[in-house]
Amino acid sequence: MANIKHAGRKRKLNVGDDDRPYQKRQSKKFKEMNKDLREVQPTPPSHLDKHGKWLWRQIVPELQKIGNVKYLDQLNLAALCSAYSDFRTAEEEIAKVGPYVMALVDVPQVLECQNAKGKKVQKIVKIPKEVQDKSRPNPMFSVKNTAERTMKTLCADLGMSFNARAAANIESENYHAQNKNSEKSSSSPLGLVKFNGV
Repeated sequence: MANIKHAGRKRKLNVGDDDRPYQKRQSKKFKEMNKDLREVQPTPPSHLDKHGKWLWRQIVPELQKIGNVKYLDQLNLAALCSAYSDFRTAEEEIAKVGPYVMALVDVPQVLECQNAKGKKVQKIVKIPKEVQDKSRPNPMFSVKNTAERTMKTLCADLGMSFNARAAANIESENYHAQNKNSEKSSSSPLGLVKFNGV
């Protein structure tokens, strides 16, 4: 059963003084649970191909700097690297074959040959030739599009999208701004409100 209270809301890792007590407790509990979890392994899993392993080696050091992705997230990381591999393989295949499916077409050609009496005669023969069938796009476009959607979803889940990083940064900045404002207004409950020009 879904938690109706939090349906559709994103979890906050950074809390401020204005947040409700349950939000503060949840954030503190989340951070305590994550601090004892193992880190992501720096070496890529052996089942990944060259593209997947390359991506793993590129993103894991960056994710370790952020610190929110742990060993438990390796399945999502492996799925992301596998989707990236599918994406790259599809791109390479499209570049090699072209945007359309190749089809065999019989192309008529005129050949000169000698008949039994030694007389030269022309004969029309059909020779199969591979050409692009412009009515059928390359199926690798479908593979590429599916891999792109999968990568986008997994990147967002792992905090690797611009929006995810920006949201964490904004929450962090709001937290620090709230602390500064609370320090300034701690001398008076009215804060910066001035009465009678004083």
